[in-house]
Amino acid sequence: MPGDAQSTQPHGDRDALTQKIRASLSKADAYTRRQRRLNSTLTLVATIGSAMTAFITALTAVQGPVVIPGVLEWQSACAIGAALSLVTTICSGVSQQMNTSQNFSLGSQCVGRLRALDLVAATQTRSVGDVTMEYAEILKTYSEIING
Repeated sequence: MPGDAQSTQPHGDRDALTQKIRASLSKADAYTRRQRRLNSTLTLVATIGSAMTAFITALTAVQGPVVIPGVLEWQSACAIGAALSLVTTICSGVSQQMNTSQNFSLGSQCVGRLRALDLVAATQTRSVGDVTMEYAEILKTYSEIING
């Protein structure tokens, strides 16, 4: 019975473990939010940049040498399209190099596991030993997220 196993453990051990879990959860949550924000930003910039490049090059192809009379000629349109293409390529490359999607996914998994473990620890449905072992496994699996 869970209550019997817990009665032999000092209450302070459970409180200290709960505090460690919550501290790790806070770190993992902050990491995940940063990864989500970075991934979203890079994806949005790459998508908008790509769409704008396509729009400007299509507009130039349709309008000819004078895209917008007195405002935008083909040389400027090509330069803008090239700059947007460069930004799009860099954002896509940075996103892939940094594995932002994968890091966000792993961070979300870590947060989910820590939240579940926090609930188990708070409700005292498992022994301190079991919670400690699972916490150690989470720390090992997601060390880069929690310690990074």
